[in-house]
Amino acid sequence: MRHTSFGIRRILNSAVLGLVLCLSAGLTAFGQSSDVNFPTPLSTNKLSGTINARDIGDNRLTTHYFAFNGTQGDLFVNVVSKNLDADIDVFSADGMIPLTKMVVASDAQANETGRLIYLRKPEKLILRVQGRTPNDRPASYQISFGGSFASITAGEVPKAPVVDSSVSGEVTVNSVGTILPQPKRTPALPESKKAEEVKTEVANAGEPEVESEAAKREKVEEARSETPKPAKRSKRRSPEVVVTEPLEPKKEVAATVEPTKPAKRPRRATKKEEKKPEPPKEVTPPVDPLANVKLVILFKNGEKIEIGMPDLMKFTVDRGQLVVIRKTGSIDRYSMVEVAKVTIE
Repeated sequence: MRHTSFGIRRILNSAVLGLVLCLSAGLTAFGQSSDVNFPTPLSTNKLSGTINARDIGDNRLTTHYFAFNGTQGDLFVNVVSKNLDADIDVFSADGMIPLTKMVVASDAQANETGRLIYLRKPEKLILRVQGRTPNDRPASYQISFGGSFASITAGEVPKAPVVDSSVSGEVTVNSVGTILPQPKRTPALPESKKAEEVKTEVANAGEPEVESEAAKREKVEEARSETPKPAKRSKRRSPEVVVTEPLEPKKEVAATVEPTKPAKRPRRATKKEEKKPEPPKEVTPPVDPLANVKLVILFKNGEKIEIGMPDLMKFTVDRGQLVVIRKTGSIDRYSMVEVAKVTIE
């Protein structure tokens, strides 16, 4: 009896799934939200979307979120994709608990897959489509629901904030970071000035200016009369000089200025005694306290190696080997199996 009920349920599930496949031809395009906090509400059980190719060098995935309700029972999800590599997931909105996952690939011209989800209670669900197109052509997907699907109203989902398209920064870049050239913007004239300019252009176009010959002659005469004539130079007479008394040349008084001699500096009574250079002191190098300390390695075969501590930088045991690093940069490795004793003397 148990096997019979399971077979009937399986037949009913396949029948509903086939009905969903038949109805998936007339899908409706929805807005595509990329923010999980503001998903696109689904008012019908059919949706379609497009994922465009990104710029060269941009390896990010495109993500679309949709929200809908589910009642108690079996929920059927059917997906038809084309030129799309993506993961399609259904989550419970309360905590984003994953309910099912579908992976679609672009190896075939069109892929079709489906899932069956059992809901124990009515709850709000989130559909996520995350993927990209493998080439420069856009990818498309069509998803239809059946069974315990319930539409959701726009009031149940918060609206995403809208950014004014007229606001733009000084630098525009694409998704990869390349700076794009900005179009030159001409300042817009007010409507009153535009109307006046249009009226003057229409008036000038309707009444062409025609100057008569008399008007041209008057303009030429006015231009001639306005040009200033060069003023005549007045001849100035140079004043006559009458000499009544002989002029005696003034005696130049030679100023005898004795050159000032620099004042002699008073000699110091005592001269500084020249300091004799002191003989260089012999600097005795500091005595290294480790000069007489040695690292002694005694092997099982009787060999013995002594290394002075001034020449030794580090010694340690690593993976069953005694590693000795000298200050010259050389590294010696000895197997601990062959070493009998390591002492510092």
